[in-house]
Amino acid sequence: MVPMLRMLLCLELSVGQKTAVLAGTLTKPKIWAEPHSVIASNAPVTIWCQGSWEAKKYHLLKKGSTDPWDRQYPLESLDKAKFYIQHMTADFTGIYKCYYKSPAGWSEHSDTLELVLTGAYDKPSLYVWPSPAVTSGETITMQCNSSLGFGGFILIQEGKHHLQWTLDSQQSANREFQAHFVLDPVTTIQNGTFRCYGYFRNQPQVWSKSSDSLHLLVS
Repeated sequence: MVPMLRMLLCLELSVGQKTAVLAGTLTKPKIWAEPHSVIASNAPVTIWCQGSWEAKKYHLLKKGSTDPWDRQYPLESLDKAKFYIQHMTADFTGIYKCYYKSPAGWSEHSDTLELVLTGAYDKPSLYVWPSPAVTSGETITMQCNSSLGFGGFILIQEGKHHLQWTLDSQQSANREFQAHFVLDPVTTIQNGTFRCYGYFRNQPQVWSKSSDSLHLLVS
């Protein structure tokens, strides 16, 4: 009886280890949004989750919820699934992850995707000191300000580098809310177009309209 019990325990352990190995070999899924993760109000957006050819079903998780936000089957003859949002609103903003189920088990979660809405509030203003035309190595300050009580501001450099900075706002003597983005030293990488947005702290993924563009020339 004892040898039989030992054999059953060894068999169970072996099966468990095999299942763990299979699950560990699953491809980590990738998540992204098209046309972009920063979307204008009422515009359409598609969240993609790409995993494995063996995937049978994809789940989309939204931060703050224990249940999947949506479930989709993979597209025919493809190793990915799409989650389509026809009209972007504040309800769809947030932090997302995805994962999938295959015959080998559940995959790990993807990296996070932050989905942002723009156009919810009036645009802030964007200024630069000492000048929009400077020499590499100098220090410049970009100021984003608004009469609205934004809790923070985001400065974005458009183009291939697509750099982004975020700062809490401060109230000035004239009751404007503003943030000062200091680039020290500025380099030719900062050549390009900048815009800024404001947001309230209780909804960090709901942004204002974009400021007017500011073109920086670094020689």
